[in-house]
Amino acid sequence: MWVCQEKHKSVVNAVGMRYLRNVWLSQCILKQHDKLLVEANSSNKPWLWRLPRLLHLNMCHMTTMINLGSRDSLAVPLRMLEVFTSWETCRRILGDSIAATHLTHTFTFLVHKGYFQQVRCLLDNKVPPLLEPSPTPPTPLASCLFDMITRPVNLVTSVTNTEFSDLILRSLCRHILAPQFTEPVQLFVIPALSALPQFPFPIGESGNGGLLLGFLQLLASLTKNITKMNIGRAASSGSANNDSDDELEPKLENNAQTQVLEQCVEMLNDSGRVANLLLAVDQSQDPIVLQALCQVCHNLLVSHNHAIHKYRLLYMLAFKPTFLRHLWTAILSVCQTSIFGSETPLLHVISRGIPMCAELSDRIVPLLAVFCSLFSLLIVTLHDAEFYSDENLPGTSQHTMPFQLSELVSMTFTLKEVCLGLVELAFPDSRPSVTDGYRMAVHGRDSDSNPIENTQMWAHLFKVTVGLVRQLHGRDIRRAFCPEGHWISKQIMIPVGRPSEFIVRRSHLRNYRPFRGLRAFTREELEEGPPLSTKEVRTMTILRELPFVVSFQERVLVFQGLILKDKMEHQGDHSHFMQGPSIQLSVRRSYLYEDSFDKLSPENEPDLRLKMRVQLVNVAGLDEAGVDGGGVFREFLSELLKTCFDPNRGFFRITKDNMLHPNPSVHLIADNFPRHYFFIGRILGKALYENLLVELPFADFFLSKLVGEHSDVDIHHLASLDPVIYRNLLFLKTYEGDVADLGLDFTVMNDELGETRVEELKPGGANIQVTNINRIEYIHLMADYKLNRQMRAQCNAFKQFVDSTKGRSYDYRMNIAIGRLKLATS
Repeated sequence: MWVCQEKHKSVVNAVGMRYLRNVWLSQCILKQHDKLLVEANSSNKPWLWRLPRLLHLNMCHMTTMINLGSRDSLAVPLRMLEVFTSWETCRRILGDSIAATHLTHTFTFLVHKGYFQQVRCLLDNKVPPLLEPSPTPPTPLASCLFDMITRPVNLVTSVTNTEFSDLILRSLCRHILAPQFTEPVQLFVIPALSALPQFPFPIGESGNGGLLLGFLQLLASLTKNITKMNIGRAASSGSANNDSDDELEPKLENNAQTQVLEQCVEMLNDSGRVANLLLAVDQSQDPIVLQALCQVCHNLLVSHNHAIHKYRLLYMLAFKPTFLRHLWTAILSVCQTSIFGSETPLLHVISRGIPMCAELSDRIVPLLAVFCSLFSLLIVTLHDAEFYSDENLPGTSQHTMPFQLSELVSMTFTLKEVCLGLVELAFPDSRPSVTDGYRMAVHGRDSDSNPIENTQMWAHLFKVTVGLVRQLHGRDIRRAFCPEGHWISKQIMIPVGRPSEFIVRRSHLRNYRPFRGLRAFTREELEEGPPLSTKEVRTMTILRELPFVVSFQERVLVFQGLILKDKMEHQGDHSHFMQGPSIQLSVRRSYLYEDSFDKLSPENEPDLRLKMRVQLVNVAGLDEAGVDGGGVFREFLSELLKTCFDPNRGFFRITKDNMLHPNPSVHLIADNFPRHYFFIGRILGKALYENLLVELPFADFFLSKLVGEHSDVDIHHLASLDPVIYRNLLFLKTYEGDVADLGLDFTVMNDELGETRVEELKPGGANIQVTNINRIEYIHLMADYKLNRQMRAQCNAFKQFVDSTKGRSYDYRMNIAIGRLKLATS
């Protein structure tokens, strides 16, 4: 140890002697700096490289002395760098042109020798501890070190040498901004840089197209880190189930990194930055710029389930019809060249279910995912007058809908085929996945670049594409713009005669997640039955996600086959001979609803799938003659349904078109109204189970609540409830005068059994006036109140009848989609 200490002391002494010699030499040079600058840029070429070399030696000596823990003064080396790299000094002595050339040569040499890396070392060791972010230098030395960063960066804006600019900015990012932030960089350098008038650099101006592309590509690279933030579930596997996707979420363990990324997100959401970026993109017609922009948007979309509402850049792009048209055109033009030289659109490749390499995926997936996400958001905000471009309806605007109806026909067909192709890609013909260790042993460590990111990317594409196709299909159902049979796919073959192939437990379906592969099955899961084949999984996924691509007649046959199979399990053949378990029910004909509500409650009859035998009692209290062989039961069920949905009973109302919907004021009639709606739903489910045709004219918005994934519907369905309010809201949306003059506020007035009651649409709504700025919010809140808030409890209770009637032996959504559509067409 003594030898090592002596050796270290001798090294320090030697370095100190060289440092003192360099200080003496620098002092001599500083006294003659005017002459040396002129000499270096004249015919005396040796000084042209001697000065940069001396500056580099000063940088090296300073970092060496810091690493050795020396406390010697750095004033002379810093003064040396300040004098010979100062724009003001060089311009005063040499003039603008020669000064720019001299400094470009000097900084090029220094940066190649590790200039920014040495400045970073000085910052980390010489800037004192800070308490909070501040652009103000805490010490004169910190100010001097910050000037060493800004001098070459300021030179970038005054020279036209692109190689020099690229060298300076890349080195700055690599050695100052890219490494792990230290306290001086995070709390001083970053705030000070952001306070400079040159930051951020202007983009999108003439001659800076390459700078715009580089900026977007840099954003695309940086925004990939946002997907690692634990800010939400990324890339849900689809709306079919709510299973957690936590296994796909790489989380940042470093809290400092998370904080930096959150600050970057806030900067990315700055309205000024977004506006400048969109202006620059509008001025550029370069497809590479569009690709880079979509990559940025795609990274943001994958990072969060509600990213389109979270990031300003996304929802501002969604309301630019010209951008959406340009993006769809670009998607159609993305092709690959086959071995025969022909061009094949990548959309066709996806539609055929053909896997693509990573390069082709990066070309098409971001574009298509961004288009589907943005167009889905736009469609939600367009009412029918805007979507169909009706000139005779109020609120029509020719500039909000980016596509004509004829264009939507071809688009929907293409997207439908893409969805079917994605189903094939999501569940490929392959054996269950092997362990990671086995895969690494066979293929090596580089066999898959990043399976988590690839899974997120394709799962998100599947989700948003299916979502857009569903929205367009919903519009077509409400008001057709596609030809008959447009949505039906002839490629899907449903085994109508073998319903047992669809009888799968919901827990078993969790093993089949889009783009996740097949995990190993447990012993308990295998005891429930053998794994499904790839064809069966694909068919189940299509019926669950896109049931409308299968003809209605086939779905009804499948539904009836499932019901028949379930009846055989719960009723058996003995039920035809008045044997076996059954429900014995005696009800008074004059009190069908009251007696049935009491005797068929879940507490008394938990399973309505059993055979039901009914004995009717007349007004005199005597049993009616006859034995129920099925006819009496069907008469009873039909009459009971008529009584349930009779508007005079108060549980349902009729619209002006005589269509049924739940009564919003039912709480004034019955305190326990959810139990009544649950009972009515059970009876309706029993009718479906017994294949009984019932004539129930449900309002369109109520049918949408029953068929849809969610109970809530939007403003587009308001016309089926109250067309007068719907037209008034459309008029308010395009009212050209001052909306404040109409005297509206965020309240609604209800007339319930002769009593007038005022409710607020939002907290404090009585004190909020409707203006031109907030009228869109008022319109959506009013529609939400009329369609959802008033009837949410009723609809939720009504939809709960499913589990009590169907059991759990076959898939939830396939059964309900088929059964409810059957009801809707009756």
